[in-house]
Amino acid sequence: MVAYTRNPAGPHRRMPAQDSLWLHLDRPENLMVVTSVLWTKTPVDPARLRSVVSDRLLARYPVYSQRAVRHGRNVSWESDLGFDLGDHVVVRDLPELADQAALEEFVAARRSTPLDPKHPLWTIDLLQGYRGGSALVVRTHHAMADGIRLTQVLFSLMDPADGETAPHAKVGGAAPHREAVAQPVVRFGAAVLRALGDTGAKAQRQAARVHPMLETAVALPVLGATAAVGASGAVAGFLASALDGGPRSVVDAVAGAATTVWHSATGAGELLGPSTATGLWDGEPAVEKTAAWGEPIPLAELARIGHETGTTVNDVCTALVAGTLDRYFTEHGVARQGTSDLGWLIPVSLSSFDAELPATLGNHFSLVLAQLPLGRRTFAERLAEVHRRIARIRDSYEPVLTFGMQYAIAQSPAPLGMAMSRFFAGKAVGVLTNVPGPRAPMTLAGAPVEGIIGWAPCSGRQAITICIFSYAGQVRFGFGTDRKLIPDPAALVDGLAAEFAAAR
Repeated sequence: MVAYTRNPAGPHRRMPAQDSLWLHLDRPENLMVVTSVLWTKTPVDPARLRSVVSDRLLARYPVYSQRAVRHGRNVSWESDLGFDLGDHVVVRDLPELADQAALEEFVAARRSTPLDPKHPLWTIDLLQGYRGGSALVVRTHHAMADGIRLTQVLFSLMDPADGETAPHAKVGGAAPHREAVAQPVVRFGAAVLRALGDTGAKAQRQAARVHPMLETAVALPVLGATAAVGASGAVAGFLASALDGGPRSVVDAVAGAATTVWHSATGAGELLGPSTATGLWDGEPAVEKTAAWGEPIPLAELARIGHETGTTVNDVCTALVAGTLDRYFTEHGVARQGTSDLGWLIPVSLSSFDAELPATLGNHFSLVLAQLPLGRRTFAERLAEVHRRIARIRDSYEPVLTFGMQYAIAQSPAPLGMAMSRFFAGKAVGVLTNVPGPRAPMTLAGAPVEGIIGWAPCSGRQAITICIFSYAGQVRFGFGTDRKLIPDPAALVDGLAAEFAAAR
């Protein structure tokens, strides 16, 4: 078991910078709270739930009985001497015949309500009477742990329905993941060519707004550079293919490393470049939030699409989200002309999966910027482009770079840190998470769990958080929006269903 702090997990310890950052980012209009919802087929016994929480949360993770106490700019976790489990696990009765809409409204209200800073920063609402069973709304401040770890904590409250230990999803790790290719040299050349093409296209669009002649003046050097790189790449690929044995392995290794470095530089350039998030959901968010989710989609169907197209389930899900946004913008009359991009922040765990979480929990993840394509004509086009972009992020050190920036923000003086945070948050319209849960059915305090969904928090002026949550062979898409800027999340749910129907 690895702890990511030198402080003990006891009654008093200083909060690490990567955790206290989320307290500093807390704002009434965007609370730094992770919200999860699950519902069961039969009612959950309150006494049994409290026993499970006591044994599997309070006894394992001291932070669940500690409150955050500020000492100037420093923050410490200190034992709550007046801790009462009844303040954190609250039983409520839903109105008779409460449906999903009623649960969504309750979740929306909770997403809009801050946690009590005088006590440990988490709550569980046990709602009795939801569709003949129960529903749980779990809210945990980001300062306690990142989303991946909080998901593991949530599932630690459950037991496999068949009595056997369910396999955990193996996620996380900071090292780049390269796709196997026959000629790494050619792949490096293609990456450079693609970056030149993308940069040239953006420059030409900006020049065209000024004068057609300027557009031509920009196009000519871009075309020349593209031709030169293409010719050099072809020659290098031919020479590399003529090698064998040790020399070929060395050349391939160097080309692979160069591609990773190039991908990392490309990602850093996007993070420092102009925002693609403007002009769609502009405006300051308000306090009131929403929550909505659709019917589950069979995981096997998503896997089939991925297998037939040479992509992953994550790629397919992300492409469905991109298509949903295309539909939403078109229906609301704000779609851009031609193809464009829309920035999203995607959480990436920096530590490999560890079934035994550190007692201190904490945050060990980064937020990478992913540009989702808009304006593609077909789902196949969107999927191919999403696959290429996600593969580039995986084959880079971008998660490590962005974690370094997060750490720098946390260590900076408050005015500078907040300015940097708003700058980087402004690169994206919101947060997109993909949470792989257990493939086998689970029970909570003896009650079969039917479905789970949850959202990471937004920051700055971001207006939307989207979650892709897989559980027991089903995948659900959840939308959490700012009610002022995006008052109709049900339109996104309907758009997702229409996009999946078109992709099959």
